[in-house]
Amino acid sequence: MLLVGAIGIALPMLLHAILLPVWGEGTTPLFVVFLLSLLPASGAAFFCAGQTMLRMGYAMCIVIGAAFLSIGLTEARIFGNVPSLDAAAAPSRPAAAGFLLPQAAPRADLAREVEVRVALPRRDMRGRSTSPSRLRGRFTVVPVVDPDWTPAQSVPVVAVLEHGPDGITHEVPGAPWDAGRGVLRLLPEPLRDFAVQEALREAGWTATPHIVVGRWVADPRWARLDAAMPLLWLFAAALLSLALVVLSRHSWIAARLDRLTDGIGDSAVPLHREILLGIAALTLPCLMALAIRHAEVNSGIVFVAIAFAVVPSLMITIGASHKATPVGVMIAGLILVVTLPMGVAGRGAGPNGGMPSLAGARWADVQEAMIVIGVGWLLWAVIVIIGRLLQGRGGADASR
Repeated sequence: MLLVGAIGIALPMLLHAILLPVWGEGTTPLFVVFLLSLLPASGAAFFCAGQTMLRMGYAMCIVIGAAFLSIGLTEARIFGNVPSLDAAAAPSRPAAAGFLLPQAAPRADLAREVEVRVALPRRDMRGRSTSPSRLRGRFTVVPVVDPDWTPAQSVPVVAVLEHGPDGITHEVPGAPWDAGRGVLRLLPEPLRDFAVQEALREAGWTATPHIVVGRWVADPRWARLDAAMPLLWLFAAALLSLALVVLSRHSWIAARLDRLTDGIGDSAVPLHREILLGIAALTLPCLMALAIRHAEVNSGIVFVAIAFAVVPSLMITIGASHKATPVGVMIAGLILVVTLPMGVAGRGAGPNGGMPSLAGARWADVQEAMIVIGVGWLLWAVIVIIGRLLQGRGGADASR
């Protein structure tokens, strides 16, 4: 059973990590394949959870939540083979995680140290321009070329050494130009890519189409594994959480959980616990909707992703609700669960569904989304309290 769960958790993570270098971040085909992979992943969650609605909601939150969280692990999301080839052939292998380059070497004598500054426009929550956000960094850029390369030829691979975070510069002792055998491919990053362009421009070199930007390492295979560790830790945490859900199906454990938590699933859930479960169920799809909105994918893909994300939330809210909850109150709660993440994702959308540009307004957009989510929490608490009041009045009328 846990093997099925492990496959369900790993499938969307692996597909997204493998296809990311091929199609590029934020592309529609990548998200379509990612969302389709959630179907078998959801089936694995149902298989592991059993028949209880609340337990199925927990399992779905674990599987789908881990898949969406993995999208934010930038450097961990490049999987693939590490071929051994000439440097000139590396740009034609976009899916490779790194390259062993037995004949090539970094030309340390041609290293260019550049300091770059990037000003990103910013707007406040009302759309007014404010002072720009300024990023600064210092990089060493070294061409990695075959022995017969000349400066008149294009540069196929560059190794980049970063000297510090934004605004902080310091010397890096022992640049590893003599102690490596290949490059670890890096995902695009605006400040680093701008440094590479500036170094090539200053040196008068031309870049090969799809130039490989990487880090010079002793062994790209072990370096790739080290970079993937955050993704492996996320997988381990999700699998452990799913194992707890599976163990809770055992009658002996379920009986003691019922005693400790005042009832799960079919039993009555206390008021405070129903409110907290609903808040958690509301927050998960809202945060996913915010993350996908900031990935700036097609608006249709955004709402399909939300449709996947709200399923476990609906299961949790339905499973935590009391059997005697009035139907109208139950429907109001379900409408809130569905519409709140859509409201987070669709703020400012035009009549044709086009999303506004977030250039320079990402932090303001996050603040505004948090306000919307906070209002949703309050509405959920009000709905639950009204439901309990009506439920108590109905019980009193029935006893007369």
